[in-house]
Amino acid sequence: MGLDGRMGGLTYASERQRQVWRVFPDLIRGRELLFDLVWKDLRARYRYAVMGFLWAVIEPLMFMLILAFVFSFVFADRASMAGNGNGRPFSVMLLCGLIFWQYFAAAITSATVSLVDGRNLVKKVHFTREVIPIAACCVPLVNLGIGFLLLMVLHLVLGGSIGLATLWIPVLFTVQFVLTLGLALLFSCGHVLFRDVGNTVAVALMFGFYASPVFYPLELVRHAGTVPAWMVQLYMANPMAEMLTCYRQVLFESRFPDPALLVWPVCCAVLVFLAGLIIFRRNAPTMADHL
Repeated sequence: MGLDGRMGGLTYASERQRQVWRVFPDLIRGRELLFDLVWKDLRARYRYAVMGFLWAVIEPLMFMLILAFVFSFVFADRASMAGNGNGRPFSVMLLCGLIFWQYFAAAITSATVSLVDGRNLVKKVHFTREVIPIAACCVPLVNLGIGFLLLMVLHLVLGGSIGLATLWIPVLFTVQFVLTLGLALLFSCGHVLFRDVGNTVAVALMFGFYASPVFYPLELVRHAGTVPAWMVQLYMANPMAEMLTCYRQVLFESRFPDPALLVWPVCCAVLVFLAGLIIFRRNAPTMADHL
């Protein structure tokens, strides 16, 4: 890697590290490091926890119980509207939205600060930088998998069934995962350049939790007569609103997701992923200077 000392600073002249088309071959060569980072994070998270991976079940379950209590007793009418839209109990509807949103929020939060937290590795070793935020997005997959098993058990215990439409779940999650990776690459790169990005993302995710149909159905927003049309359009610009609704359609209505709800998340995921990939790779050679 060449260095140019002009203008009193260090400027990386490595064109290879900036080439976007090389990212996939580079990731294949760096797959062992990716696996090591994921395994290291999982061991550090659960090694000294007495209940270990059970926390992956306890956390969404307790959160579900708290929200179910609030909306079943304090806002009983809203809980009835949310749960009876397609004949499923409110607790199951809530858990479905909760586990997929929690994965999204946990992955974005962790990935945003991953490069700054791993500054020692970035500054000392030459490797494919994208590995670090990608690993941060892979670690919460364990919690999601356990939470999804809990959801399926609860769904069957409460009288639900599993149909062929369930085969759409991997397709839907692929769209969500691509969207998550794109945002992770964008925010992690941005946080290296501007530390305000981390705080901004935290606030945006807190707002996004309420601006996504996690504990209420999308129909409450789309068909609410008191909500101005422009606010509904702005709300629908959030791809997670459509994604969570598609998950519920597949699981609880046993039908293919509404294509009208799926087009925008797919387009958004592709565009955000490409933007994140390009911006991250263009800035990768100089990240160590900012850390």
